[in-house]
Amino acid sequence: MDAKISTLTKGIRGDSVFALVNLTARLSNKAARLRLGSMGAWPGQIPIVLCLLAEEGLSQKELIKRTRIEQSTMAEHLDRMERDGLIYRVRDQQDRRVYRIHLSESLRASSDWLINELEAGGRLYTTGISSKELEECSETLTKIIANLEKYTSS
Repeated sequence: MDAKISTLTKGIRGDSVFALVNLTARLSNKAARLRLGSMGAWPGQIPIVLCLLAEEGLSQKELIKRTRIEQSTMAEHLDRMERDGLIYRVRDQQDRRVYRIHLSESLRASSDWLINELEAGGRLYTTGISSKELEECSETLTKIIANLEKYTSS
């Protein structure tokens, strides 16, 4: 069997880096939905919430840059979050074309719960993995992300 075909077959079985990263992302989303669903938030919204907890009143453009969420996806998230009462938008006083995004009082009030759930989720993900292994994994994933960003930005 050709070495290329053998490598592809291995990937189809689910043990290639690509397949494992993909599976990790899917399972991570599923776990987040299970843990955070009662709050009415979607896993893809969590980076937005964390950015707004750190700094209130960011614009959509600033959120896109900080979270690396695509523009169209960000718009969908923000529309859904506004509809569900998780955020509200205020027109910028200097540039009337820009809206500043703020967390609702109810979401801000439950932010301690959210942070605790995210920390518990992190412990769930990393049970049985040494700090050295986690550091190596983070370094490897950072390189993979850089490769993919380079590819997708051209």
